[in-house]
Amino acid sequence: MAQTYTLLVVDDDLDTLKLVGTTLEKQGFHIIAAKDGQEALDRVAETQPDLILLDVMMPKMDGYEVTRRLRANPDTAQIPIILFTAKAQVDDKVVGLEAGADDYLTKPTHPAELVARVRNILKRPVTSMLPPLPPEPAPDERRSAAPAAPAPSYAGPQSSPAPSGGSRAVVGVLAAKGGQGVSTLCINLAAGFAEKPDKSVILAEFTPGHGDLNVRLSQTGEGLVELLRRSARDIYRSAVESTLVEHKDNQRLLLAGLRPSDVTLTHAGEQAAAVVNELKQIADYVVLDLGVSLPTSSQRALEHCTHILVVAEPDPNSFEQTRALLQDLDALRLQGKLMVAMVHRVRNDLAVNAAELQKQLERELDAVFTPAPELAHQATRQQQSMLETDAQSYTAQQTLKLVNLITEPKRQPRR
Repeated sequence: MAQTYTLLVVDDDLDTLKLVGTTLEKQGFHIIAAKDGQEALDRVAETQPDLILLDVMMPKMDGYEVTRRLRANPDTAQIPIILFTAKAQVDDKVVGLEAGADDYLTKPTHPAELVARVRNILKRPVTSMLPPLPPEPAPDERRSAAPAAPAPSYAGPQSSPAPSGGSRAVVGVLAAKGGQGVSTLCINLAAGFAEKPDKSVILAEFTPGHGDLNVRLSQTGEGLVELLRRSARDIYRSAVESTLVEHKDNQRLLLAGLRPSDVTLTHAGEQAAAVVNELKQIADYVVLDLGVSLPTSSQRALEHCTHILVVAEPDPNSFEQTRALLQDLDALRLQGKLMVAMVHRVRNDLAVNAAELQKQLERELDAVFTPAPELAHQATRQQQSMLETDAQSYTAQQTLKLVNLITEPKRQPRR
């Protein structure tokens, strides 16, 4: 008997598994099934199927992450994958194709189209050493095929739509020493990005052991800590999304919690990189509050940033530390992403002007924030950004100017 193709069908909905499996079995294919992402990976390791038909919206591990893992493994990298989902937005398809899928089918689909797509993928040269395809049905059999029934809606947690396209940015914000306004600037930047129409924003606190957004924004959570305690391979899109806290309008938060003992997680570099890699797939704009200095977690997070914003205080006592931080970032080959913002929080006699700070740091400034202690105090009391407190303030205008500088499509980061 001639060998047949083995197809793996992955879907958390039993009715869809039966419908798709039956349709393909009638065409001479051997079908194996899996009901979630992890089972799919196990089945692939056991059987090495000739093609995978993979649902996107699944609990625990979505189809995008399964695709990425299969493509990252040399033993499974060449197996054709067709993503099968009820999500029909172009950007969702782009995310799937970028993850490594060969094709994309939207539920519900006609059985004839399903079979045609499968056959088309299996005819490609990469599969030329596989057995011959089962004979195609006669034309009258194709015409008599009934449309597939709509797939039942999945009632569990849903992943967010992929970013809507256009200008995207991952901005890491840090300083050489504490008390320079990093968190305040991050809150304001996130609010500024949120003013962009139809864009999603995530403000992520990457300071385990030193989190304070819970208090400052009256929120509860320690999603970052939960993720950093996982192994890097268990950090995937749906896992990251489940830790995000809804904030305002199109803003969500990834919080670090309040426990000082969690500072040991700053060594979780692989996990930090995995988290940022997923965040940038979820939102159009991601703001990372990296706090102070360069622990391992920050160094790995910065690899995924499109812009790195160093906060500099115009106080001569901090010049040497800020210069050292900039030199370390240069040594990490991140200089092409660097931006510098002068943040003057409190008036004092030692402060220098912007021109002098540029001279001391040997860097041009991308933004200058003058003291606004009363506005800052009022925003803190109201647990919101300074843009929301006074949209006409100089701080608000400077923040929006910085946002526009970051999102200009033609801007090349200064070297």
